Amino acid sequence: MSGPLAITVFVVSLIAAIMLHEAGHFLTARRFGMRADRFFLGFGPTLFSFRRGETEYGVKALPLGGFVRIVGMSPEDERQRPVVEVVLNDGAGEERYNLLATEVRQRGVSSDVAARIVRRARENGLAEASDAVVGAALREIIVTEIPDSGRTGDLRHRLIEGDRDRFFHDRPAWERAIVLVSGSVAHFLIAVAVLVGAYAFLEVWTGAFEPRVAIVQEDSPAMEAGLQSGDRLVAVQSQRSDDYERLREIIRSRPGRPTTVVVVRNGVELTLHMTPATVTDPSTGQAVGVVGFSPVLATERMAPLEAVEHALFGQPDLGDPGGFFPMLTGSASALVRVFSPSGIADILAQATGQRERGVEGAVSVVGAAAIAGQVGDATFGGLLAFLGLIAVVNVFIGIFNLVPLPPLDGGHLAALGIEKSVNMVRRVRGRSEDYKLDPRALAAVAIPVLALLAVVVLALLWLDLTDPIRIG
Repeated sequence: MSGPLAITVFVVSLIAAIMLHEAGHFLTARRFGMRADRFFLGFGPTLFSFRRGETEYGVKALPLGGFVRIVGMSPEDERQRPVVEVVLNDGAGEERYNLLATEVRQRGVSSDVAARIVRRARENGLAEASDAVVGAALREIIVTEIPDSGRTGDLRHRLIEGDRDRFFHDRPAWERAIVLVSGSVAHFLIAVAVLVGAYAFLEVWTGAFEPRVAIVQEDSPAMEAGLQSGDRLVAVQSQRSDDYERLREIIRSRPGRPTTVVVVRNGVELTLHMTPATVTDPSTGQAVGVVGFSPVLATERMAPLEAVEHALFGQPDLGDPGGFFPMLTGSASALVRVFSPSGIADILAQATGQRERGVEGAVSVVGAAAIAGQVGDATFGGLLAFLGLIAVVNVFIGIFNLVPLPPLDGGHLAALGIEKSVNMVRRVRGRSEDYKLDPRALAAVAIPVLALLAVVVLALLWLDLTDPIRIG
């Protein structure tokens, strides 16, 4: 995969993940009968939109995220009135029929059923009937035309009851908690699915090496001797073996001593002469020989159950953190590190040139896309590493959204927990359980949090543009 293609795929996957995050909120809210009246990709001016049922779907000019509007999360939201009430209070005479048609269509009634409802209203002469007659007749028409599923928020409920029990804060605390956490759960499911697919369908490293040359280092003894990528090692100092580790140990045992290496290239055996450079093994402190090449990783495709296990837990014995749970703990630790006072100070010091940027430092979305372009290249990891990066990004976003600070999902969860705890105390004391956090208090916390996030994001963006991280 080329760098530009990898960046494009990464950006598209990120947008898709954001929409699945919002779909998690949307679907769970709808399942619990809440009214979710807007589902948009992006922010800013609307490019296009369409309405299906009671929800408007669309795309905005800046694809920097997405949002679902669940009615009742804002104190300014107004409840939708029952259709009967709207027709009685806002229409008179023939206007009632047009208003009835508009109202039932906006709430999700199909065009043919809406036409049938209006026709029956005309047959009952509701244009001139008294309010009592109109109310009873319309309710009867709706009940006979719209089946009852027994669920809050179904079509009959929307027509007869309006938004009764449909505001976010009308629903039980456990339902609201599921809606809030479902966005992060979507990211976690994406990560697991990507990892399972990668390990099930792609060949992964077994922990061993093949006796073939992957990369030859510049100005190394191996390059001076003529070793090339793709060469297969068959012997060192006349000792033949198919075991890379055995051949490697022979080279390591000969620091500074002329050594003969036999390789097969294009079906022909070649004898190369090289003198391993002398280096100190950091684990033993002994002098060993190195000639400057990297071997090919031995890979194989995993069985389905093994792929699932690897996707969840990785393979710690191979030093492989490529599992969901290691990524989860690693992302949580990275989040604490980045947004700690020392972490923020470090980012600002890097952005102002007071400190060099480390290869394992935090990045913005731009930096993550640039890294995706690098790991997508087979030289630095290929498709498996690229998919692992997508999984890591999704896990990090999922964890980040659960941070208990508004305006993040975790902030709303924290507010819900506070309200529930206070109301439990009120119940024990025999008082009404109607305590709700003042939205102004949440805003007072959200504003400085947003300001801090803006500073960190802008600093990382500046670093990614002026001093990008290079992994190769």
